[in-house]
Amino acid sequence: MPPALMDMKQMLLIAGILILAIILSHFARRAIGRYWLHSSRRMNVHPSNYRIFKNGASVIIFTLALVVVLHLLPGLEKVGTTLLASAGIISVIIGLAAQQTFGNLISGVFIYIYKPFKVGEYVELNNGKSGVVEDINLRFTIIRNEQNRRMIIPNTLVSNVVIINSDLKSTRVCNFITLSVDYETDIDKAMKEIEKIVVVHEDFADNRTQAMKEEGISIVPVRVTSLENFSVTLSVEAWCRADEASYPMKCDILLAVKNSFDRAGIRMASPVRKILFEEKEGVADSVKAGTLKVK
Repeated sequence: MPPALMDMKQMLLIAGILILAIILSHFARRAIGRYWLHSSRRMNVHPSNYRIFKNGASVIIFTLALVVVLHLLPGLEKVGTTLLASAGIISVIIGLAAQQTFGNLISGVFIYIYKPFKVGEYVELNNGKSGVVEDINLRFTIIRNEQNRRMIIPNTLVSNVVIINSDLKSTRVCNFITLSVDYETDIDKAMKEIEKIVVVHEDFADNRTQAMKEEGISIVPVRVTSLENFSVTLSVEAWCRADEASYPMKCDILLAVKNSFDRAGIRMASPVRKILFEEKEGVADSVKAGTLKVK
């Protein structure tokens, strides 16, 4: 085959490879753009934040096309092989340098897929942090705490902690209330008073199953949990219909119990200290005779 014809054939092949790379890059960028546009609406982030993925796809496609073209040109096969090996090494270096960023991205995808919490839900982390989820993106989760401050937490940390989601499935929450009464108190009477107060509260929820009701388990469990030096400790389990109403419900119950106990003559516990004087020989006689002198 004449050299001119061979050169023309190679030129056409190279042009075809470049055109194919351009077409593949166009469709890859378009597909990635559509995917991130759809995902960003669900995850409440701007699509432009992920332009790097589209650019990265174009770089990979054109790099592979360049390697193929260099292999087709006489004398440049080794250059193409070296370029491909260098690209692999660079990819490894970039991957190691950005492993934390990629970890956050992967964790963000898993949070999006498995949905352990959603925007607007109240969550508690096992490190003591809590608040309302304001935003979830592929790198960070933003939580607004009780002081109206935003906590920006990397998704890798969110994925590695225990999360209490009060809004997931059942919204009911149990208030554990502790009360201390005097030893002379009629315990059964105090328990009945507490049960009556809890049951009539507007936010109270009966959390018993049908089997528990058939067994006759109390609608409001009140138990003696401790005998202290000056008091008997009663523990109350008061179920609330929703997490946001649990704290006000607890405050209402405490106030109502105090007022009800006062009316019923039930004494709340308070420390009592008795002081005993030991009479010594001669001291008592001096006191009775009025001859004891105090310096």
